[in-house]
Amino acid sequence: MKPLDIEYIKKNLRTREFGRELLYFEQLDSTSSHLAELSRGSAARQGIVVVAEQQTAGRGRQGNSWYSPPGPGLYLSLLLKPALPSIKLSGMTLALGCSAAEAIEGIAKAPMAVKWPNDLYCNNRKVGGMLTEMQSHGGLIDNAVIGIGLNVNNELVPLDLCDTASSLRLETGKVCSREDLLMGLLYGLETDYRIFREQGLKAFTERLSARFFLKGKRASVQDGLGIRLRGVVSGFDSDGGLLLADDQGRTVKCSSGTVMEMEP
Repeated sequence: MKPLDIEYIKKNLRTREFGRELLYFEQLDSTSSHLAELSRGSAARQGIVVVAEQQTAGRGRQGNSWYSPPGPGLYLSLLLKPALPSIKLSGMTLALGCSAAEAIEGIAKAPMAVKWPNDLYCNNRKVGGMLTEMQSHGGLIDNAVIGIGLNVNNELVPLDLCDTASSLRLETGKVCSREDLLMGLLYGLETDYRIFREQGLKAFTERLSARFFLKGKRASVQDGLGIRLRGVVSGFDSDGGLLLADDQGRTVKCSSGTVMEMEP
């Protein structure tokens, strides 16, 4: 698999800010760790992007690892500098997940969905994920690192993941340009980050609802305290929390956790 053509990306990137400073590595432990360290106590500007061909310690939610083999995937992290209180950023990962799904769908011609809170699905299989890590100072979030891992041209996935995970190539039968995906992602994220800052998650309600994975299906959620909740996924609220309708008809909100589909 050929390495990313960084000169092509720089020449054809349509963004004003995101990716204009692009740091490329053959291998990193984690693009997000590298970018977080770079931004800590420095004059790092918003929009810096770190890309690696391989991650040896890629991270997912709740301490999980992200499978990041060299060559077929796309592993990047983006620096945002919101200078906003954390409450103003509630739901940002969902909003930007929607943006990412739309960009991927447009380029790969593959149906994409967003699984709460931060996974990207294609044909009911996970092909990517996003992880937002924030640094605060004086009550404001001054740095937010958005990490994205995407299985693009993988021809196989690990045996222990093959029941749930896939890649764009496996789902479409076609090789997809990683360069075009990166450029499309950055353009969409830049546009939608501005919209999110101005209008919040409500601006994404219709767009998210159209591709909200498991909506209308029975699911169970194990929250951060280990409590398991069950119900029908009805959507999300203005803070990005998952809403379930339980068996008594009550609406239950999940602010964090892992959601899994249940048999009807």
